[in-house]
Amino acid sequence: MPGPVCSCTGEAHPCYKWGNGGWQSSCCTTMISMYPLPQMPNKRHARMSGRKMSGSVFTRLLTRMAKAGHDLSIPVDLKDYWARHGTNRYITIK
Repeated sequence: MPGPVCSCTGEAHPCYKWGNGGWQSSCCTTMISMYPLPQMPNKRHARMSGRKMSGSVFTRLLTRMAKAGHDLSIPVDLKDYWARHGTNRYITIK
């Protein structure tokens, strides 16, 4: 199964792995949608944190989508699911 993507900017960008089986957006936060996310002014080589989804929530989402007949061989677009399940905790992307 391919990794999820996010199309908040109008173009699908791959998500980063986060935590134990979770995913982080590379292109959106609760306030902005741009790719790549801007660099943090006070941290060298780190970008602003993106939306996140824990591994357990992602697994539940996949289970629900599979039951609904969604084809999981194509990347899942998490754009419509961040608001319900995502957070914006600080994390650095190097």
